[in-house]
Amino acid sequence: MSFIKKLLRKGKDEGVKGSGVNEVTEEFKDLSVVLKSRKYLRPEFRVLESYPLTEPWAYAVIIENINTGEIVYNVEEVGLSDQELKVFKDVMNYLTWELEPPKGNVDIREYFQKNAMRVIKLFQIRLGKTPMLSWSKITYYVEREILGYGFLDPLFRDPNIEDISCNGPGKPIYVWHRKYESIPTNLSFPNEEELSKYILKLAHMAGKHISVAYPVLDAILPGGHRVAATFQKEVSTKGSTFAIRKFREDPITVIDMINFGTISPELAAYFWLLMDYKMVTLILGATGAGKTSTLNALACLLRPTYKIVTVEDTPELRLPQENWVQLVSRPSYLATGGPGEIDLFQLVKVALRYRPDVLIVGEVRGEEAYVLFQAIATGHSGMTTLHAESIEAAVKRLTSPPMNIPQSYIPLINVALVIKRVTKIDEFGRPRPTRRITNVWEVEDYEKYLEVCRWDPVRDKFELSLSKSLLLKKISEVSGKSLSELLDDLSLRKSILEWLAVNKIRSYKEVAKYVYKYYLSPKEVLSSIKVMR
Repeated sequence: MSFIKKLLRKGKDEGVKGSGVNEVTEEFKDLSVVLKSRKYLRPEFRVLESYPLTEPWAYAVIIENINTGEIVYNVEEVGLSDQELKVFKDVMNYLTWELEPPKGNVDIREYFQKNAMRVIKLFQIRLGKTPMLSWSKITYYVEREILGYGFLDPLFRDPNIEDISCNGPGKPIYVWHRKYESIPTNLSFPNEEELSKYILKLAHMAGKHISVAYPVLDAILPGGHRVAATFQKEVSTKGSTFAIRKFREDPITVIDMINFGTISPELAAYFWLLMDYKMVTLILGATGAGKTSTLNALACLLRPTYKIVTVEDTPELRLPQENWVQLVSRPSYLATGGPGEIDLFQLVKVALRYRPDVLIVGEVRGEEAYVLFQAIATGHSGMTTLHAESIEAAVKRLTSPPMNIPQSYIPLINVALVIKRVTKIDEFGRPRPTRRITNVWEVEDYEKYLEVCRWDPVRDKFELSLSKSLLLKKISEVSGKSLSELLDDLSLRKSILEWLAVNKIRSYKEVAKYVYKYYLSPKEVLSSIKVMR
């Protein structure tokens, strides 16, 4: 079924409260006319993908120029009629000038949402039954402006988008899409004034300040999104800019990674066993390769009885464990830095006071690495990420300033993996970016590394060799299980992960349920899977 037909069917089947089916059908007819006039519906363009962002008002349509291979992310919204636009402006003016600031300790978003609905109902009563007005549509736009992020709000609602960035006025907004990576959108700011207003709005939403005097912003928005921005032409020559790193409420899990082809079920089972026995893990990769997502996915496999402390610059990790303390660094109270700043080095030292079973540092790049390795040397387990493309490059970074890890500490790392962005051919025969864990090493000693897994790019297969695994032997000594028993255990874990992947049970909480059940009673989990099959 085409995108247009889906929209038409959506309008006929569901309608919108307070507006009537006929009106909604007419709206979608109008939208279909708009879409048919778009250049991407010409022969040289094809729609790669389309999906709802806020049904039934906003959709994403991703198109490709067949001749050039250029991909564009289009936001399509049902527009307001002239009469609806007037009512919308009246509602916004009423909220802006008549709404009093909230008193006491109340949730700001809930306060505005409640009052916005009250004002809309007030206008409904005043105007009475007006067939040409869609109150549901007006409500969508009011909430988008007051509680959301304005005309960019649909991008924030797309779970496939990781980053949203603007390079200046008159330039297309770019997004980082999980499937297509960095692509332009059909959205832009028409001039510097509008862009500067939007950046001021972002700063206010984050409770921070940006101006000509302090033209750089680094803050956290509601919902956990991280924004970095520059103001006007003070430090960015083409005008105001911003980049927003979205926080994902529902993080990528190991099941997602299996379905994406990033990891094989057997390799995932291997890491599950390592997490069970608190093996120190180092995740390597370039910027945007997926290091933090991999870290989060593996950390979700830890036992629920472990006490976990995470230390991050930006709160990106999302774990299902109850016994979890999340520590986040804090900038200085002053815009110029200085007093009040709490960095990763201080937080890692504080984290040791919590007596964690597993200490997770989002990324090491400075002196906090030394404290982390000191903690590992005293019996704690650890997990972290590092910018590097191989184990050799990672060790060189660790043993050089500013981290200065002694060479004798390198064997404290049990396993290291590297995740990379690679190119694969899609169903249209076009090269598309994707991610793969390309290498996994077990660390025996400084400059002595055993590669237990390598990704074959020709066959897109993971070549896993565990017969000589150092860590399985170590686990065997600790657990009293033979190597063959551990391999059988791996096979059972693999079958569970495969079953979850096939049945698309992928949310981090759902995956955690099966992981925890396996820790309690492996036979019960396996029998339940056989019954459900």
